Amino acid sequence: MGIIARDENQITLIFSSNTRLGAHTLSYLRGIDKKYLPIDLAKSKIGDTIWVEIAESLGVKVGDLVDKRALDIDTIVTENYGTHDWIKIIQNNDSVISRPILIKGERTQQIENPTEVLEFFEVDSAGLEQSQIREEDIDIERTTKGENFIERKK
Repeated sequence: MGIIARDENQITLIFSSNTRLGAHTLSYLRGIDKKYLPIDLAKSKIGDTIWVEIAESLGVKVGDLVDKRALDIDTIVTENYGTHDWIKIIQNNDSVISRPILIKGERTQQIENPTEVLEFFEVDSAGLEQSQIREEDIDIERTTKGENFIERKK
């Protein structure tokens, strides 16, 4: 059992408002009428153990969460950094987490595009052929199960 609260009815967004992608992702969440918990790393810190749990759930090392381009250090220097070193960097420089992390239930994903938030809410094209102009009741129930419409790099 992990430390992170995992709720199927809520998205947890871990992001930095000091990054463009983080700010845009939060805007997408605000535009969706669903429950979400934003954790802005520019305003609050999360514990070391949580960073380890996030990395494990993504199947990566803590250092892989960090955008190394945001650091002012030679990447050769960072080759020997361990988990503790990377956590210290994250805690002292929130903008190194340039790709927000979304958590919903058991799913955890570090995203590259703010529109990936829609996939977490399982938004699809239900009701597109319907029209309020014709005074029809719009049916927006999900019509697909388990399909992802955003291409993923493997």
